[in-house]
Amino acid sequence: MDENGKKEQTPAERTGIDYTIKLSYGAIDKSDRKDKRDLIYSLLCFGCMFDASFATSPDPIVKKYDCLAAPEPKKSDLYELAHILVTLPNATLELKKSWYMTFAYVLLSEAPHTPELYDELCAILHTEEVFAEVLSSRYSVYIPPIAEELAAQGAPSILLDWYRPYLEYCTEKDENGVTRETRECKRLLALGNFGESLMRSERLIAAFPDDLNVAISNIAARVSLSGAANAESRVALLKETLSLIDEYLPYADTQYFRYYRGLALLGLLDTVGARREFEECLQNDPHFELAALMLKGMDKYEK
Repeated sequence: MDENGKKEQTPAERTGIDYTIKLSYGAIDKSDRKDKRDLIYSLLCFGCMFDASFATSPDPIVKKYDCLAAPEPKKSDLYELAHILVTLPNATLELKKSWYMTFAYVLLSEAPHTPELYDELCAILHTEEVFAEVLSSRYSVYIPPIAEELAAQGAPSILLDWYRPYLEYCTEKDENGVTRETRECKRLLALGNFGESLMRSERLIAAFPDDLNVAISNIAARVSLSGAANAESRVALLKETLSLIDEYLPYADTQYFRYYRGLALLGLLDTVGARREFEECLQNDPHFELAALMLKGMDKYEK
């Protein structure tokens, strides 16, 4: 393929495409299909849209079926290929999740649009079960959080239609007004995946600047990451975090902004300022246990 025809991807996006193709190779290999060689060759050709190494450094399964030897295998249409893969009897939820995200690149390619196959793919992949797996995938951060952002990037209408049900799923709120994607940020924080939580919350805070739950998740990720940063980076990160907190404090209806302001000041070694923030937390809410614990810890350390 002409190098000028390659699709531009970030390294992380390329990793996601590689992963989908490798999963698909394995699913085909373990299936009862009679056309395995053709399907594996079709996947290889799809991969070559992004990187010639799919052919120059082929996967062992490509070699197993001798896909690069004559006679040349039959190449499937990309819509047909995706449909075959997600309807294999041994197609896992992981494979379906991966193809939901990877199919976006099919829609952006010059593959002919086949409405019937597209509708069938929607029926198979536009489900809560698949969407839940997509949301928890690290590659989902490359899906803009709102359709308006996609439209502003010049995305074709077919891609907007593909992503819209998933985006609606992500922004659906629970009884506490917290969206699914914000809950995913909180889950990552609880697991200690601060970098992933920050990456996810950064895109959300840009799209939903008035969502206090998103802001708190972003601030919590920043403060948590500062602990492992070197001195220069820590100071810069905490100062940026203080500025962000100060934007929300005038209309924040939760003590968490002031609590994280105290943590940020503590990280900057401003113990007087930190103590003031924690004390104000307790003045506003005497039952705010996190602030009480921080003050208790500071008292013990300063003795």
